[in-house]
Amino acid sequence: MPYQVGDPMRALCRILGATVLALAAVLIPAGAHAAVITGRPVKIMRLGDSITWGAGSSTTSSYRAELWQRLVGGAGLASDVVGSGHDGVLPDPDHEGHSGWRIEQITASVDGWLATSRPDVILLHIGTNDMNQDFDVANAPARLGQLLDRIRTDLPAATVLVAAIVPSTDATVNGRINAFNAAVPSVVAQRPNARFVDLNTTIGAADMADSLHPNDGGYAKMASLWYSALEGVLGAGRDWPLFRSGLEPGETAPTWTDTVDASLNVGGYNASLTTMETGPRAEIARGGTGALMYSGNDLSATQSYSYMRVFDVHLRIASNSVLTYWIYPQQTSGTFVAVDLRFTDGSSLRDSGAVDQYGVRAHPEFQGEGGRLVVNRWNLVRVNLGGLAGRTVDRVHLGYDRPAGTGVFRGYVDDITVADSSREAADAAAADDVALKRATTASAPCVAAEDAAKAADGTTAGNSKWCTGVPAATWQVDLGAPGTVRTVIVRHASAGGETLAWNTRAFRIQTSTDGTTWTPFAAVTDNADGVTTSTAGPATARWVRLVVDASQQDGGAVARIYEIEVYAA
Repeated sequence: MPYQVGDPMRALCRILGATVLALAAVLIPAGAHAAVITGRPVKIMRLGDSITWGAGSSTTSSYRAELWQRLVGGAGLASDVVGSGHDGVLPDPDHEGHSGWRIEQITASVDGWLATSRPDVILLHIGTNDMNQDFDVANAPARLGQLLDRIRTDLPAATVLVAAIVPSTDATVNGRINAFNAAVPSVVAQRPNARFVDLNTTIGAADMADSLHPNDGGYAKMASLWYSALEGVLGAGRDWPLFRSGLEPGETAPTWTDTVDASLNVGGYNASLTTMETGPRAEIARGGTGALMYSGNDLSATQSYSYMRVFDVHLRIASNSVLTYWIYPQQTSGTFVAVDLRFTDGSSLRDSGAVDQYGVRAHPEFQGEGGRLVVNRWNLVRVNLGGLAGRTVDRVHLGYDRPAGTGVFRGYVDDITVADSSREAADAAAADDVALKRATTASAPCVAAEDAAKAADGTTAGNSKWCTGVPAATWQVDLGAPGTVRTVIVRHASAGGETLAWNTRAFRIQTSTDGTTWTPFAAVTDNADGVTTSTAGPATARWVRLVVDASQQDGGAVARIYEIEVYAA
């Protein structure tokens, strides 16, 4: 039988935790205030105490550095972090994190900070010092409410995300924290500009640098949870990638290489190896030049499995979350492989019953038996995760599981993504970029290495972009045959790690069936973001063209496009 994980006590804890989160969701209005920003970076203030400042962080960057990368590099948002403090190692180190401060001290100073910075969104983590100092604990929720009222008076249009504060390793202090956190959802529910964010439940003792402050791993988890919460405020219907790796240099690299989590009767691919292998290789790739190679040797005809740790993550699953990846098995035995997700409650994707776009279970055994994976070809696997909403992914694994059959297996996995995407949840075509590595032409590049093909090579890493200084520049791709075009995603300068000021300001997207007559598809006139998604009524087209009308935010004349993706859904 296939290998399974789980234990009853963890399952009970998961049910109880889900009940608490569901109650919090009931308390918070579904139509809570959301910021709508056009034509400029969204201004975000990180507000709180030493946890916001970064105590316990090796670089005093707190959660702020990881969150900046997720918002700008992941979601592609133009973000301007604001505040009077400037600490940490990140492109925009501003903050309002004040070490040792309690709720009422923040309240006494917040008017001036808000008047100066005028944030659109405020991330508030406060109350730790009140609990640690045993200061007016009974009235702490009411004092939090007064702070939220002050913020709303000063900035009625701003949205405040209010945290259930992180735990303490001191049992007495943590008891006070738990009581305070239990009251926070009710305080938030009474204020239409506020939203509740649970930063407590999935952070444990291993995530703490001392009794009060997270370590780097704990701050990374906080960043992930803030990021998920910001989707409801800033997502505006765009895809919201929670995790993405194409195994390219500069992209998220595996946390572990050739690391077994659980295995039975699986050895190495050749005599020099003793276990299954998993690691990045520059041999065969769907996009870019890298992919995750896997290999092993099935030694038993009755039961064999090997589950390998690959990425350490912290991803809160939502109702529209989707897992997608591409797999290239090199023999039939290599089709008995699948990306697996391990959740913080001890459960796994493979044992959840979730299925792919063909109705085949997202379990390596069933993927192999399903007959949908073709040998020596890239195959898309898409799994809707909405039925697992509320769970948090702790690790990304790659598993082989084949009860019957022996022999070696090998292959590659590429472009692993977990994203909140209503498009992809509705249609697998939303995960298949039909422009990838197709024939391209464009206005003259800045240098020969930054030609048109770089904008359709499947990666934004390694300065892979089309760059041009030609006025009214154009770029176009031949899709190879007429087909449906519904969505075009453009990744601009900041998606490749360059300054936000170089993101394309204005551009048009056009389609054609003959490469000569062009039909308008979308026009963007006031962009600031690093990733733009244009969706229109379905067009039938063989060619898609980008026309640059204003190259940069700062008035510069050079356009930098890292990737243009075309989807039928």
